[in-house]
Amino acid sequence: MKIAFLIIPWIILITPFIVLAFFYNSIDEQIPLMRSLAGNETTFAPKSLFTVFRVPLIEIVCALAIEIMRGEISNSESNTAYLLMWSVLLYTAAFKSLFQVSEFISSTVFFSPGYANLFFYATLTTVICGICLAIIKGRKAFSNFHRGDWKLSLKEKAFLSILLAAYFILAITPMFIYKSV
Repeated sequence: MKIAFLIIPWIILITPFIVLAFFYNSIDEQIPLMRSLAGNETTFAPKSLFTVFRVPLIEIVCALAIEIMRGEISNSESNTAYLLMWSVLLYTAAFKSLFQVSEFISSTVFFSPGYANLFFYATLTTVICGICLAIIKGRKAFSNFHRGDWKLSLKEKAFLSILLAAYFILAITPMFIYKSV
């Protein structure tokens, strides 16, 4: 059971890097970097290692933050719920990355809008269901709040701050670098 919580999500998180590396030469020179929530405005960027591998890198940053937050918690009922909540979020990040890369490859390499749309909705469904399931699984942890068990060390807080900065650099900075088309 422990292997499912520790290794499998990281295998899923690494898979998009392998897929993108395999298809890298087939990807267009201008790639969609992000689109508006309505889907009517897309920001494009020139193909580079940063722009191609940006999405799975964002998910790795999120997964590392989740790993810090879930930490090694004792085995009380509320702490098990806490661990399960963060594990659900880790799987959510892993599958979100996999589906987003599948959408990207479908639209830029295979030019298949039908599959790209399917993966877009799979991503959206994964995020919504993952967050809802995490809330359901974690509710016992928060109704039985034990602050003493959940304190982060200064080192963990510093690493989380670095991860937050990395997230902003990877996710938000490109909006200011590349123009919408």
